Amino acid sequence: MERRPGIAYRRPDGDPDRFVVESVGESGLDPAVLPQTGWSEAVADADADRFHAALGEERVDVAYRLEVDDAETWVHERAARDGRGNLVGYLFTAGDRVERNRQLERQRERLEEFASVVSHDLRNPLSVAVGNVELAMEFEGDASTDRLDRALDALDWMDDLISDLLALAREGRSVEGTTPEDLTAVVEEAWRTVAPGADARLVVTGPLPRIECDRRRLRQALENLFHNALEHGTDADVAGDDFADPEGRDTFDDRSVPPGTFTDAADGDVVSDAREDSSVRAGADDPAVQVFVGRLDGGFYVADDGDGIDPADRDSVFEPGHTTAEGGTGFGLAIVDRIAQAHGWEVTLTESRTGGARFEFDGVSVLGADPPLDAGDTGSDDAT
Repeated sequence: MERRPGIAYRRPDGDPDRFVVESVGESGLDPAVLPQTGWSEAVADADADRFHAALGEERVDVAYRLEVDDAETWVHERAARDGRGNLVGYLFTAGDRVERNRQLERQRERLEEFASVVSHDLRNPLSVAVGNVELAMEFEGDASTDRLDRALDALDWMDDLISDLLALAREGRSVEGTTPEDLTAVVEEAWRTVAPGADARLVVTGPLPRIECDRRRLRQALENLFHNALEHGTDADVAGDDFADPEGRDTFDDRSVPPGTFTDAADGDVVSDAREDSSVRAGADDPAVQVFVGRLDGGFYVADDGDGIDPADRDSVFEPGHTTAEGGTGFGLAIVDRIAQAHGWEVTLTESRTGGARFEFDGVSVLGADPPLDAGDTGSDDAT
């Protein structure tokens, strides 16, 4: 006969301190270590009020922490009163339920986060747009046109915010599937999307490994990091409508980086440092900012030679809405962090060797043999 899940129990007279085991089914709990008396004393203090309130009801359905064998275990108790006032029911381990509750709590926090942005950040540009449209109706000629242009700028800003909010919501989900990918190729795609025409150079300190990842989402993370470096290190606009195909395909003009740039180094493309003799670079000559991508033991890094990020801001850079750049939405690095978490990776911010920002990704599933790092080398970013 198939055994029922959980531990069947009875609480005489509904007494919260008494627990009588009637039968044991499929359960992760050991009935021998469960207290027969003094049950309330084993309930975690933080859950005691909820436990007692639930046992006062006609039907009991409550999850709480139980301290047994010097360990804390989540349990789920379900019971009903019989005709003599006893509580009769089942006790289960509550791991699955607790995890679902945690997921719901994270979703609630994310909804509150979005509500805060919608109510505050979107309201500001909306007020600017409405105010300028009203003024445009009162003015004539160039003055009216100027006010309408300002309104359009505010609406464009709202569009950027909404796009980043949607991206943040999407990238916060768990990774549905990963595949072995060439990190160098993904870096190439991301740079070609972001940097055409920018006063910047990408230096790939190779060879980069093959890794297990969601290619699309990793590319999104790299694009955001490249965009962040260019936004803080150059005055030029990064790729925009001039490089977009109306059908949504990636198209680039003659200033773009050609496919294969990062896999087949041409003469003159080799970085001079002897330890980096497999590195290649592409982009502007004498650029305003250089971006470096290299490998680490169990991961990779993205760094730049810009002004860096103030140490006081490093703990908050991954928070949604945090930005120090004029015109920034503050969601780019938050999306990077969410993508890393979805892969089971950890991304940390530190300072590059040249004083810029350096983002390190750890816990990455590196495939195949990773070429050994030189003695003492932990993945250096070099400006050349």
